[in-house]
Amino acid sequence: MRKAIVAVTVSVGLAVVPLCVAIAQSPANQNQAPKIIEVSAKKYEFTPNEIRVQQGTRVELKVHSEDETHGIKLSVYAEGTKDKGKPGLLFDQPGENGKVTKGVDQVFDFAAQESGTYDFKCAKVCGLGHDRMKGKLVVEP
Repeated sequence: MRKAIVAVTVSVGLAVVPLCVAIAQSPANQNQAPKIIEVSAKKYEFTPNEIRVQQGTRVELKVHSEDETHGIKLSVYAEGTKDKGKPGLLFDQPGENGKVTKGVDQVFDFAAQESGTYDFKCAKVCGLGHDRMKGKLVVEP
């Protein structure tokens, strides 16, 4: 009986340990310092309009409006993604993505989980050229 209890305990331990290691090593749970990227927004353009980061990087995106209230809304799925169940960008506060407050800079914290190209666009209608105000976040493997 004692051998059976030891065998079950060892089996459970061997099954649980790899799961705990995988969770601890996932990009969202690493205690790495975020890569800080500053983006300026003004009528119909973002600077830079293309951002590149490595897969697994924690990112702090700071968006500052220069002329009037603008904001960024990032797609959480890479271009061409068929499986919409698992987002490639994992936000610390998903409800803040695209939320714009007048006179307040946007700050997003997220993990770039999956490689690919993610679109971003202005989150507040800012005039006739609003639909051209967009860019890309490229997550490289």
